[in-house]
Amino acid sequence: MAKYDDLNTRQIFIIGIASVVVTAVTILAVQYVYFLLVDAHKETLQAQSSYKRQNAVLNDQVGSISKYGADPLTGNVTIPISKAMELVAQESQSESDNHSDNAETKDAT
Repeated sequence: MAKYDDLNTRQIFIIGIASVVVTAVTILAVQYVYFLLVDAHKETLQAQSSYKRQNAVLNDQVGSISKYGADPLTGNVTIPISKAMELVAQESQSESDNHSDNAETKDAT
C-alpha cells in the first residue's frame, strides 16, 4: 500500500537515464563541432601560408650543391653532387672489379 509521501523511483530512474543520455549526446556534439572548427582552421591556415623563406633556403642549398667551388677559410673543395655521385659509383665499381679479380686469381692457383 503506497502512501502519499513515497518516492516514485521509476520516474526518478527514467529521468536519470534520460539525463545521462542527453549529457553524452551533448558532449559528442560539442566534440564534433570542435573538430570541424579545428579542421577548417587548419585548411584556412594552409591556404593562406606561403613558403617564400623556405623556398629561398632550398634554392640556396640547391645552388651550393650544384656548382664547383672552394671555401677559402677551410680549404675544402666542393663539386656538384651529381659529379660526386658518379665518382663514388666509379670507385665502387672499380673496387668490386678488384675484388672479383683477386678472387679469380686465388681460384686459379
